[in-house]
Amino acid sequence: MTTPGPPIDADAATAPFFAAAARDVLVVPRCSGCGEWYPPDVTACCGPLRWAVTAGRGIVVTWAVVHAAPHPAFAGALPLQTAIVELTEGPWLQVRLTGTDEPAAGSPVRITFAHPAEGASYPVGTLEGP
Repeated sequence: MTTPGPPIDADAATAPFFAAAARDVLVVPRCSGCGEWYPPDVTACCGPLRWAVTAGRGIVVTWAVVHAAPHPAFAGALPLQTAIVELTEGPWLQVRLTGTDEPAAGSPVRITFAHPAEGASYPVGTLEGP
């Protein structure tokens, strides 16, 4: 899937997240000490963090409809929806929602992936219906 937007560049800290996204796999950090799952930006816990594969599913916590382009590359894609999704494993992830369904708190979401011509692949949310 391709979606409009500026290219995303992975850095050393995010490279495993974006490399997995290129393979249509969602990974997030998981503590090898206590087993807790974390959003991609967390870097420390009681034990070493390892990138772990998720189920790629969750529910909408909240969402917003964006009417003003935050970057010129989004100008042709307005309005667009973004959401905070609570993954089945627990951490929250901000994603762009795809599809035409109207989101609601608790709506089930399947994580899919955008593969732009430039920049890193990244996760997006697809509403799964009631």
